[in-house]
Amino acid sequence: MSEKLPTYNHDQWQKAKDAVLEEYEDYKQLLRQQGVDYTIKNARRLLIYQDLVAEWQHKLDTVITDLEDNVFALSIFRDLKTRKVSSLLERGYTHISNWPDFNPSALALWLELEEDEAMA
Repeated sequence: MSEKLPTYNHDQWQKAKDAVLEEYEDYKQLLRQQGVDYTIKNARRLLIYQDLVAEWQHKLDTVITDLEDNVFALSIFRDLKTRKVSSLLERGYTHISNWPDFNPSALALWLELEEDEAMA
């Protein structure tokens, strides 16, 4: 049996969503600063970020429905409590970059990350 997951209110989810989208914007800004060669070299990271952030770009109720039971997605709240910023995409990329292959469906990625987190 798994433990009961914490629940968060709409304001908390909105802050989490904003933090993830901000992390993504910061990464895109880094790519712009570093230029084309750097972006090409880091294309896989960009693709994974895009896949992960796709779930967070939905309307808030959809985000909550999709991710409220996802242990890995919920770890964003720990990030915000301890660091005040999101490292969710970065941590997701670290997990996913070790996979020999990955399904580019955003929700499938989150489900696989949740499985990995549950096994840890």
